Amino acid sequence: MADQWNGKSQANALGFSIFLWLIRKAGLSSAYILLKFVAVYYLFFSKRANEGLIHFFSKIKLPQPASLSNRYKAFNLFGQSLIDKLATYMGAGKKLSFDFDNEQKLHELAIAGKGALLLGAHLGNWEIAGQLLYRIDTSIHIVMLDNEQQQIKSLLEKHASGKSFSIIPISDDITFVIKIKEALDNGGFVCMHADRYMEGMRTLKTVLFGEEATFPFGPFYMGSRLGSPVAFVYAMKDSKYHYQFSCSEAHQGEKPQELLDNYVTHLEEKASNYPHQWYNFYNFWK
Repeated sequence: MADQWNGKSQANALGFSIFLWLIRKAGLSSAYILLKFVAVYYLFFSKRANEGLIHFFSKIKLPQPASLSNRYKAFNLFGQSLIDKLATYMGAGKKLSFDFDNEQKLHELAIAGKGALLLGAHLGNWEIAGQLLYRIDTSIHIVMLDNEQQQIKSLLEKHASGKSFSIIPISDDITFVIKIKEALDNGGFVCMHADRYMEGMRTLKTVLFGEEATFPFGPFYMGSRLGSPVAFVYAMKDSKYHYQFSCSEAHQGEKPQELLDNYVTHLEEKASNYPHQWYNFYNFWK
């Protein structure tokens, strides 16, 4: 997958600055208007992303998978997810509202004090999840690659209004695994993606939408071996300013392959219901 995804953000510091300024000065609606032009740019000038979307839309048998309207909608929703993330991070996302399916399960896991591993995907607005979990009475930790441009990091920190979560950066050694275990042992929730891998990583395979696909081994191995419950979580946008956050039932004591198969069952369901919020913009099955 080295030629498809290298773990680095495609974000542009200038673009971040413009949207940060617009959100702060004029609000979400104005940022969404500018986004329409950015989405058109990607529709016509991002060949790999368009090919990846057409491939995915074909897999799920979406009518007219190659249509401009389907691809534009996906790019526009992706941009909205980034804008909503920035607005929430800055404390400027007051227009955004949320429903929380199966929230009680997360409260029960927090009360049990055994920690929980929450697995998501590049589907919907995963980055906003840390803010949605603020009302769960436990610490929240988000595992992510530390490849964001330093300039973008500085911009985000400058405009941040405070975070309700801590970040565990993925490292080349096992340091981050130790930090994950410590967080779980202390009863915290650890959130991480479980749908992408990079060249050299150990992997697992299973069938996704009728074709074999490859997934990272690490999240499912940790879910199997670290002893804490595992749940699958998603934040899906179902109207202009509204998100539906959902949590599956908890899984525990399963082997890595069993966890992956259950994870894919939920992934297929969510991706089928929200096809334009699939943000793996490359050939996921290659």
